[in-house]
Amino acid sequence: MSYLNTHIALDQLREDAIEATQQIEKKKLMDLAGGGAGVQWASMGSDEGPRVLVVGGPDTGKTSLSKILLNYATKMDRRLLFVDLDSNQGSVTVPGTISATVVTRPLDVEEDLGFSPVTTTTTPLIYYYGYVTPTEKPRLYITLTKKLAGVVKKKIATDKDVKFSGAIIDTPSQFVEPSGYDLLINVIEAFEVTAILVLSNERLYSDLHRKFSDRISILKLAKSGGVVDRDKSFRRKQQVKKIREYFYGSGRFELNPYNNIVPFSDVWIRQVGEGTLAPSSALPIGMQNKILETRMVKVQPSSILLHSILAVSHTPIVKNSGLNDENRQWSEEETSALLDSNVAGFVYV
Repeated sequence: MSYLNTHIALDQLREDAIEATQQIEKKKLMDLAGGGAGVQWASMGSDEGPRVLVVGGPDTGKTSLSKILLNYATKMDRRLLFVDLDSNQGSVTVPGTISATVVTRPLDVEEDLGFSPVTTTTTPLIYYYGYVTPTEKPRLYITLTKKLAGVVKKKIATDKDVKFSGAIIDTPSQFVEPSGYDLLINVIEAFEVTAILVLSNERLYSDLHRKFSDRISILKLAKSGGVVDRDKSFRRKQQVKKIREYFYGSGRFELNPYNNIVPFSDVWIRQVGEGTLAPSSALPIGMQNKILETRMVKVQPSSILLHSILAVSHTPIVKNSGLNDENRQWSEEETSALLDSNVAGFVYV
């Protein structure tokens, strides 16, 4: 019942956004006609739907609540953005990614969000993070979430239906830990969140209420009674299942991947946030070695790539005449473009 009441409150905010937009448009027309002078207008609220952040510890039902709210809203002909920031499970695509997609119809019980174009009639926007927890590479995670947030805000600004409907943002469980609190604050500010739903975490609720209650609605909810604890083995099986579904499909939507042999000389392979640095003895006194998390490191083709998942980037690469990847020097602009580029798809080696 609390989840239904939450939906009702959120949908009222969507209706308020539509009404506020109508008032703004009416005022503009009257001002143009010269009849708006001296008219006392009612206080107009936000002309955008709620941007809802769902946060909580492990196995508290964050993703389940997000899907419940999505289904309630789409049954009322809303057109919401669903943002998945949990790289551990990959609700929209393979694990290791963060993504956003527009949801226009209730989620299928069997297929879920795994076939986004089928479920939502839109292609999701995907950024490849490459790790299962945001605390492994926090700087890289922040860079990607800010990029995703920028695209989400542009979509809200240009799509009237999405603007009124708002967004549901699912988050990783590490946000409730001390090491992930700064990442949570970054997400709240980057996405300009207007409502936060805290599941079964009194301490986090108190912290967020003290920091944001003056400008963000914060609600504490109990976890669903159907939520069960999942161990690492189960989570790993779910990750393997999601990867297999990406290539082979599932249930009613079967896919047939095909093999394609490509020489390594025709591809550029990079890994983010890895590589060797200068030894500490070579640094000035008092200086420490720091891994640059957003640094692009070349990966030499070898057996280490076997059974790996590679993300295919949309980054346009300018090929230097007569040079291949063996002796090619990448500019800072190309490195930055590769990091900021979304994903076209994935390949299995």
